[in-house]
Amino acid sequence: MRILIADNDFIYLKLLKNYLEKYLVNIKCELVSSFKELKEKNLSDYDLFIINISLRDVENNEHLEYILKYSDNVIVITKLEDDFLKSSLKTKVIDYIIKEDTHSIEYLVKLIKRLGKNKDLNVLIVEDSKIIRKHEKEILKKIKLNVFEAENGEKALEILKEKNIDLLITDLVMPGMDGEELIAKVRENYSMNSLPIIVISENEDTNKFLKTLKLGANDYLKKPFLKEELMIRVNNLLDVYDNMRKIENQLKKDPLTGAYNRFYLEHILENAFNVYETKSIAMLDIDFFKKINDTYGHQIGDEILKHFVNTIKNSVRKSDVLVRYGGEEFLIFMPNTSKKEAAIVIYKIKKALKPYKDIKYTFSAGIADEGESLAEMIKIADERLYKSKEDGRDKITF
Repeated sequence: MRILIADNDFIYLKLLKNYLEKYLVNIKCELVSSFKELKEKNLSDYDLFIINISLRDVENNEHLEYILKYSDNVIVITKLEDDFLKSSLKTKVIDYIIKEDTHSIEYLVKLIKRLGKNKDLNVLIVEDSKIIRKHEKEILKKIKLNVFEAENGEKALEILKEKNIDLLITDLVMPGMDGEELIAKVRENYSMNSLPIIVISENEDTNKFLKTLKLGANDYLKKPFLKEELMIRVNNLLDVYDNMRKIENQLKKDPLTGAYNRFYLEHILENAFNVYETKSIAMLDIDFFKKINDTYGHQIGDEILKHFVNTIKNSVRKSDVLVRYGGEEFLIFMPNTSKKEAAIVIYKIKKALKPYKDIKYTFSAGIADEGESLAEMIKIADERLYKSKEDGRDKITF
């Protein structure tokens, strides 16, 4: 990302540049201290502009108007917050920071990180008023979110089935299914950690808002609201959501290989087991792995585990789930798959497995599609895995 920063104070410019390039990845900042220098730049070369509301060689915000003709990806630097809030420019730019505030640069870094993440996120606005929907949509698009719209709860539920929605913003009072009913319906399928909800309403009854929180809303906002109020609440909630997902991934995934772990197997996959009428489990074990560790060392052994997992991930289907069952043993859960179909996938992995840095290795496997429970199917697949080992390894038993 290329950022153009404009300010009269060259020391402040250098401070911003050094801080942003230190704490943001793949950022390149360029500096100008006058409108004259700014006009010499090709504005299409930049992804973001951080501009002081006043430069020494310009009056009446002419430089901001000049930039806004090319891009609305503008963050304003100002010393006088009240004056800027009264300005018509407030609605045209992404946000502003206060120059004298020591925490403003930290906020700026956090905002730029959030803008980068928001490009991949979808938000659904549920609101029966077209005017209010349009207002909310404009604010959310300013912070780079992809916006979907629904005029009532029924339409919102349809969109949730069709689209991958990361945030739901709903009014309370709507014809047909209202906000409370919608929240209750959504929470039947989505937890507070998997789909955050913000309630927006002109209702002045605090108890009404508290009830929505008890139903499963994550936050609420009273109408009318400031642009910055909605923007900050949305960004803060998405930050919390990101952190929760990061923690969940750390709990669910093996830190070495990136495959799912036993926690995921026992707490999540077990719940999904009965959803599928047909399913198979394959147990895979790297042959003579102890010998690899003894010969080449544990660091190379770890590299081979990662190499093995990457080979599997590149060979299985999107619906298949890979779990590190323990040590060098891995489990693949294959929904809507018979054991003969599963065997085709395992043979594909075997064919794709190449030596790691001239170190050749193989694996043995056992496959099962029998069993009334996850534990029973694993037991059968594991017994077949050991049959493959007893028969000389580098084999598949199903």
